[in-house]
Amino acid sequence: MTDKTIPKIEILSVLVAMLCLVLCYVPVQGQMFHARLHTGTMYYQGDLAPRPLSISFGPGNLSWGVSTGYNVTPWASINTRFMIGRLAGDDSFAEDPGRKSRNLSFYSPLYEYGVYTDLNVNKLWKSLDKYKLRMYLHLGVSAFRFNPQAWYQGQYVELQPLGTEGQTIPGTGKKPYNLTNWSRPMGLLIEFDVAKRWSLGLEAVPRKTWTDYLDDVSTTYPDYNTLKFERGAESAELSDPSLAKPEDNPAINSGKQRGNAKTKDWYSFFGLILTFKLDNPKGKCPSYSAGK
Repeated sequence: MTDKTIPKIEILSVLVAMLCLVLCYVPVQGQMFHARLHTGTMYYQGDLAPRPLSISFGPGNLSWGVSTGYNVTPWASINTRFMIGRLAGDDSFAEDPGRKSRNLSFYSPLYEYGVYTDLNVNKLWKSLDKYKLRMYLHLGVSAFRFNPQAWYQGQYVELQPLGTEGQTIPGTGKKPYNLTNWSRPMGLLIEFDVAKRWSLGLEAVPRKTWTDYLDDVSTTYPDYNTLKFERGAESAELSDPSLAKPEDNPAINSGKQRGNAKTKDWYSFFGLILTFKLDNPKGKCPSYSAGK
C-alpha cells in the first residue's frame, strides 16, 4: 500500500463517521445503545501460513476487544470497535519441504480501530426467530497497527527497520512498508438472549488488508552480501535464514522468490461476544449541556 492511497481512505472514514452522527439522530422507535466485550482467537493468513491456500491459517493467538453501538433501524446498527491481538506464522509448520527449508517466522502485535455495521439477517430469514437466534452480517472498515518481529539470538527483533527485502539498500527502488494499514472486516455474528439486557454470541469475521507485509514477506531476496554491508549481519541473516543455505555461499538465494506479492495478507477473528443493551425510548442520542 502506498502513502498516496491513505488520504483517500481517511476521507472515506471521515464520511462514514459523519454518516454515523446523522443516522444517530434519526428517530426510530425502539433504538438502543449496546456495549460488547469480544474475546477469542486471531489468525493470520499469508506467505507463512502452513499451506499455500487462501483458507490456510497460521497459529491462533488470544485476542480481545470492546465495541459500542447504536441501532439506527430495526435491522441495522452503527458501531465502533477497538481490538488487541497478536499474529504469528512459522515455516516450521509448513507441509511443503521447500517452504520448511525457507525457515522464516514472525510474530506481530496488532491494534485495530474500526467502524462497522451489523445488518440483521432475521429480517430476511424469519425462520431464525423460532430458534431465538439473531444473525448479523458484519461489514466495516478498520485501521490497524502492526509490527512484525523475529526471534534472533535470544530476543525479538523488529523486522521493518532491517529492510529484509532490500528496502534499505540504495538504488533498489524499494521503500520501507508502512506499519499502519487498513482492513475490511466482513463476516457473521450469531447472538441469543440470556437475560433482559444481556446476550451471548459467536462471531467469525475475516479481514482483508491492503498490505502484503503483515509477515515481513512479499517479494524476493535482496543481494545477501550487499544487505550485510549496508545493514549488518543481523539484517542479512533474518532476511535469509534458509536451512539449505551453504556456509560457503550465503548469497545463494539472492534475487530468488521469497514470497508471493500477488496476494495481500488477511487476518481473522473467531470468538465470543457478551452484549449489554441499554434502552433509549426517545430514539435519540444523548445530549450534553455546556458545563455539565
